[in-house]
Amino acid sequence: MNARACVMFCLVGCNTAPAPLVRFDEAQTQRTALPPPTAALGMQPPSAGAPASATMIEPPPAAASAPMQIREPARPVETTEPPPNAAASVPTQTHEPARSAKTSEPPPNAADCMRYVPPTDCAAGADDALPRELRCTGLYGDWPARELACGVREYTPAFELWSDGAQKRRFVSLPQGSQIDASDPDAFVYPVGTQFWKEFSLSAADGGKMLAETRLLRKTASGWLFTSYVWSRDGQSTQATYDGEPDLYGTGHTVPERSQCQQCHKGRIDFVLGWDMVLLGPGAIGTTRETLLQEGLLKNAPAAAMQAAVPGDEIERAALGYLHVNCGVACHNANRKAEAQDVGFQLRVEFNETTSVHSTDAVRTGVNQTPSPAALTFVAGSPFSAESYYDLRPLDPQRSLVPVRMNMRGLLRQMPPIATNRIDEAGLRTVTAWIEHMTTARGYAAPAP
Repeated sequence: MNARACVMFCLVGCNTAPAPLVRFDEAQTQRTALPPPTAALGMQPPSAGAPASATMIEPPPAAASAPMQIREPARPVETTEPPPNAAASVPTQTHEPARSAKTSEPPPNAADCMRYVPPTDCAAGADDALPRELRCTGLYGDWPARELACGVREYTPAFELWSDGAQKRRFVSLPQGSQIDASDPDAFVYPVGTQFWKEFSLSAADGGKMLAETRLLRKTASGWLFTSYVWSRDGQSTQATYDGEPDLYGTGHTVPERSQCQQCHKGRIDFVLGWDMVLLGPGAIGTTRETLLQEGLLKNAPAAAMQAAVPGDEIERAALGYLHVNCGVACHNANRKAEAQDVGFQLRVEFNETTSVHSTDAVRTGVNQTPSPAALTFVAGSPFSAESYYDLRPLDPQRSLVPVRMNMRGLLRQMPPIATNRIDEAGLRTVTAWIEHMTTARGYAAPAP
C-alpha cells in the first residue's frame, strides 16, 4: 500500500492466552514477513550515539538501583482460539460512571517505587507475551479504584492525532534507574522495560463516557510487544485482542488490527510515535521534555533541542504541528521503513527545521510540488484534472491535494488512510487556513500555474 499518511498509535496484538505476537526487526533493511501468530514481536533496540559536535545537557544522576521488572513468570505459550467478537459476549450497553482514577504527581524518581507485583489471580505468561488483562500490566496500583501505579506518569502531547473524536489519556512508565537516550532528538531510544498506554473513551448518549480500549506498548530485550485491551460495556473488565474491532459495540469506533499497528509504528526507529522534542515541547501537559530532564530520565539531550519548537505564527504552528503528528511522525518522513517515504513529500518537523517555517520539510517538499502519480489516481472525477493538483498550492486549498484527501473517506482515497472513519473538520480548517495564509509577503512562493 502506497499510503500518503498514516495515523495511529495502534498497539493491538494479543490473544486471550498469553498473546501471540509479531516480530519487528529494525536491524533488517526491509520489513520482515509476518510470522505465525504464536511468534514473538521483537525489534532489536537501536544503538544511539551523541553527535560529536552536539552540546549535551547532562541530567541529574539517576538513582543506581536494579531495573524494575514488569513481566510475568515465564511459562510456555499455549495456542488458543482468538476471543469471540466482543460485541457478542457483553451485556447491554451502558456507559462508565465518573471514575475515581487518581493522577497525583509522580514520585521524583521511579527508584522510590516498590517493585510492581501483579494481582495474585493474574495468569502467568512467557517473557515474550503480554498479559491478557489490562489490570495485570502495571498501569494501575489499585484496579478497583483505577489508581495509577507508582511511577506511572500521565502526559498530553503538544499536538494530538485525530481519532474520530475519541477522548484519550496517555501514560508512560520507565524502569527503575533507567534513562531515555536523546542523542538524536528526533528519535529517542527507550530502555528495556519501558511501557506506554493509551486509553480511549467515547461519548455516551447521555453525555457520560464509555471506556472503549486501552493500547499498550512494552519494550523487551527482544523487541516491542503490543496489544489492545477492549473494555467491557460496563467498564469493569478488559480482554486483549489482536484481530481488532471494526465497529466496537456499534459506536463507530475502530480497534485496529495488529498489521495496521505495524504499518504506522515501523516509521519510527524505536517504534514509539507520540514522543519527540516537538510533541513534548511547548503545549505539552504533564510529562514534558523539561520534567524528564529535571527528573534525570533524559540523557544526551542536545542543549538546542531542549529549546526547539514548531516555527511560525499561530496559523503556521497549528498546521505544521497537526501535519507532524497526523502524517509525518509515522509515514511522511525519511525513515527507510516509513510507509510514505518513497513519495518524496515529508511532513515531520525535525529538530534542525525549527528555525524557520521555510526550512521545514512540509514547505520544501510540498509547496508547488507535483504529487506522486499514485496519489493523483484518487482524485479522478474531481472538478480539476489530475495534472492541476499540487501537494500544497499557496492560496488555493481546492487544488492542494492535502486538504482534498483529508476531506475524503473511503479505503485508499482518504488521508489518513487507516484508523479513521470520520473527517476531522477542525483539522481540515487548520490546514486550509494555512494554505490561504501562504502569501508572497510572508515568504512563500507564488502559486504554481
